[in-house]
Amino acid sequence: MDSVKSENSSPPIQTETMAQLLLNQRHWREAIDIYHKLGRQNPEKNAEYQKKIIEIKEYFKPQLSPESNRKIKQTRNQISHLKKLLQAAISQ
Repeated sequence: MDSVKSENSSPPIQTETMAQLLLNQRHWREAIDIYHKLGRQNPEKNAEYQKKIIEIKEYFKPQLSPESNRKIKQTRNQISHLKKLLQAAISQ
C-alpha cells in the first residue's frame, strides 16, 4: 500500500487539451500555467502559446460597470484640472 500514490501527489497532466478543459471550467490561471510550461517544453510553439495566454488574459479581464467607468473618467478630469492649477501656481 505504501507504493500507491494518492491522487493529490501525482503531477497534473500538462497538455493543450487539459489547458482547454481548464478554460472551459473557467480555471484560467491554471490553464495559463500549463501554456507557460508547454512553451518551455516546446520552444518552437512558444509564440503560439504566448498568443493564447494574451487572449485568455484579455477574455478574463475584469469588466468595469458603467458607473465605475464614469467615476474613473471624472477622477481623470479632476486630476487634469489640478495639474493645470499646479502648473499655473508654479509659473507665478
